Amino acid sequence: MYPIQLNLSDKRVVVIGAGKVAYRKVQQLIKEDIQSLVIISKKFLPEFFEIEHPKMKLFTKCYDSEDIRHADIIFAATDDESVNHQINQDAKRYQLVNHVGDKAQSDFYNMSEIKHKDISIHFRSNGANCSGVKHLTKAVQTFLNEVYEEEDYV
Repeated sequence: MYPIQLNLSDKRVVVIGAGKVAYRKVQQLIKEDIQSLVIISKKFLPEFFEIEHPKMKLFTKCYDSEDIRHADIIFAATDDESVNHQINQDAKRYQLVNHVGDKAQSDFYNMSEIKHKDISIHFRSNGANCSGVKHLTKAVQTFLNEVYEEEDYV
């Protein structure tokens, strides 16, 4: 995988699924200047209904290939492997897909990010060790908060 940061300005993002993993992705996506954010799921975590974002729409329904027709970025984040696989199959070559359950079917992976003052630090495991990345991110964040809390650095 080639490490990049993706500019989501004016991009149409679709998330299929509304569980814990999808919720974490949406929490990051709503910080971006996206054109639209559509979330489609048969069931939603209650937390989704607490999000207030002018460009976000929730649809309670089963996935259909038409749901991703105009998407630029797609997150296949259901708890049904066959649905996630179908989403990947339905996507066009120009659409980027993150299949949360199968890194081989993903065009990209998300990275864990720490923001400390004006510096961003990113961690990734190429989709192989998400819990390890989470643990390391937390440890580095704690270290930065304790050691560099008062210091100015270049």
